Amino acid sequence: MDHRSASHLAGHMLDGATLAHGLSDSPAGLLAWLLERWNAWSDNGGDLESVFTKDDLLTHATIYWANNSIATSMRYYANANRYPWTPSHDRTPVVRAPVGLTFVAYENPPGIDTGDERVRAFKTGPQADWFNHVNVTAHDRGGHFIPWENPDAWVGDLRRTFHGRRSA
Repeated sequence: MDHRSASHLAGHMLDGATLAHGLSDSPAGLLAWLLERWNAWSDNGGDLESVFTKDDLLTHATIYWANNSIATSMRYYANANRYPWTPSHDRTPVVRAPVGLTFVAYENPPGIDTGDERVRAFKTGPQADWFNHVNVTAHDRGGHFIPWENPDAWVGDLRRTFHGRRSA
């Protein structure tokens, strides 16, 4: 487990309801929680505003606040831990629909340093056979929020994934 996500995963899985109630009661607490994640998980070189504008950050935080959706976003972690997904069939690949995967080097697991190594690790790893992967890419720039941090790369990945798959 990456040190940037250890407290996040533990809190969400083990005591998510308590944390969610606290964050749902305090806009300052919610904003602090979200800012910590955006700062730690983005490829920002120590300057959060080099990736996100204050307006973007406040808009996203307001969406969580106005919809009271922090609990919903946290519940997934506990449920996924308690009730891991298992396929209801024995077909290979398990997910037959075309799948595109985008990795970012900022979130590489230990021992993997480059985007090319990350793609190779996936393609030779145990989860590769789960998917009908038609596009697997990794980018050296961008973090957990790649659509926000490096939108051109992410849109390019989407286009490569779906190119030629539209019906007329």
